Amino acid sequence: MSRDQRRHPRINIQIEVELIAPEIGAVTLQSGNLSDSGLYLCADQSMPLQIGSEVCVRLKQALGDGEAPLVKARVVRIEEQGIGLHFHEDAE
Repeated sequence: MSRDQRRHPRINIQIEVELIAPEIGAVTLQSGNLSDSGLYLCADQSMPLQIGSEVCVRLKQALGDGEAPLVKARVVRIEEQGIGLHFHEDAE
């Protein structure tokens, strides 16, 4: 899907996000943008993830009481500057 045909508008936002995956454990990355359906994380190409990898993400900064929940996502795009994630439909 081209960037002009996205279903959900993207907002550029730079926040720390914890990415958890079996291939890498838990790492903290900076977000590039966010929408209702996904998230773009800034990461270099050395990250050993593949398109289709299942991951979990969590905001590092507290937005309310307690720790932010883990959200399941799938890697849908890998670029030189980062990775695109799509949230699972059953994510809460």
